[in-house]
Amino acid sequence: MKQHFISALFFSVMLLPGFAFAENTENANSEPAATEAAAPAKEQTTWQKILERMPKFSGYLQTGWNYSDAGSGSSSFQAKRLRLIMDGNVTDKISFRMQIEAFNGIGGSRNPNGQKDLQVMDAFATAKITEGFQIRAGQYYLPLGYENYDISPATLETVDFSNLCYRMVCRNPIGYDFVEYGRDLGVMFMGNLFKNEADNFYRLSYNLSLSNGHLPAMDDNNKSKDIVAALTFRPAKFLNFKASYNWGEYNGVFSKDKFPFAEESGNDVVVKNQSMHRYVLGAWYNNPQGLDVRCEYGHVISEEGNITYAKENSFYALAAYHIGKFLPVVRYDFFRDKVRNEEAWDYDRVLVGLTYVPCKHVKLQANYAHTFYANKAARPDPDKTGSNQIQLMGIFSF
Repeated sequence: MKQHFISALFFSVMLLPGFAFAENTENANSEPAATEAAAPAKEQTTWQKILERMPKFSGYLQTGWNYSDAGSGSSSFQAKRLRLIMDGNVTDKISFRMQIEAFNGIGGSRNPNGQKDLQVMDAFATAKITEGFQIRAGQYYLPLGYENYDISPATLETVDFSNLCYRMVCRNPIGYDFVEYGRDLGVMFMGNLFKNEADNFYRLSYNLSLSNGHLPAMDDNNKSKDIVAALTFRPAKFLNFKASYNWGEYNGVFSKDKFPFAEESGNDVVVKNQSMHRYVLGAWYNNPQGLDVRCEYGHVISEEGNITYAKENSFYALAAYHIGKFLPVVRYDFFRDKVRNEEAWDYDRVLVGLTYVPCKHVKLQANYAHTFYANKAARPDPDKTGSNQIQLMGIFSF
């Protein structure tokens, strides 16, 4: 059976004649290229002026087929994401963004039939005082690591993000143990400094965010606020290094069947204002006409006295190469949780894939991943040391 699926993968790869897909994601370093000779500006009509002031709508659908032989196995057509994005200008200096997502809401956000509800992903305004000083307020994506801030599902080289992003950035092991997509309500100061005029890029970018540290679209459940700080340094046009840090205090409930200190008490343990630190360090070289190499390491720690509430490590390394409309890619990643017992996410994974862009608004991807489980307790099937996954997905934008 496995041979049929592997054959299907490579057959699909041959048919899916890498791709820098243009979702409306914000990139602080992108500026319109100057033209050599600008044509004389024509007087705008009233209708053109009205249209210019109206918000711009865009969006995309990510859909396809997923196969996995983990546990009892699965084979299903999927609609992974359906997003609607609205961008507009309040004034010449203030812009706003709204992003709504269907099919992929956060954990617990399902209707009585078990179907996922619509979710507000982004709802923020940005005031651009200068290029070096900007203020953002509302619900926004946190600048913790590359994948959560500098990359979107529409620009990612693979179908899914790494476990570093999903498990360490888009999840809180104290407050809630499920993916919430790395958004939060708050205010952020950011900017770009020291422009290289010759190659049109900024040497340094910074972000400083103050947010609730709770679930998106909800009021905070304590008085403490999260701090996220990030610095990105670019020594050359295609090369940058990023360091980001998060500190916060969280309320949580620890189950007695998952945590040793809870088992000793015989009851679930409720903690309040428990501090936690997150660190993410990364390097990225990305030539749109050639090599794309990126790696990130993340660490999460929360300790008090002789009790460790959270201790996690994760790493991924990705290599891809732009060949016209093709982008072949390989990625290795691992995740380790040192506190939870029988953690099913403790594994190493190797992925190979191919992305093809036949036209501006279509992105096709084929990914094969093999997972090696770190310990026997983490295996979905105790008799298997690993599992296989095949994904054939397309992103269709407007």
